[in-house]
Amino acid sequence: MKERISKDQTEEKKMESLRSMIASFRIEGIHISEEMALSIYEKVQLRLQKSSL
Repeated sequence: MKERISKDQTEEKKMESLRSMIASFRIEGIHISEEMALSIYEKVQLRLQKSSL
């Protein structure tokens, strides 16, 4: 049960980050798809993990 709640919270934070990223790009006049935002998000997360090693 705790794992599910934790996973749901992680997914919620991820979606919030994606919405924020899309909004930030739009403010700058750049329109990106959700798929592109997800790709960018995953690449950033991967680089953060590598840099923490």
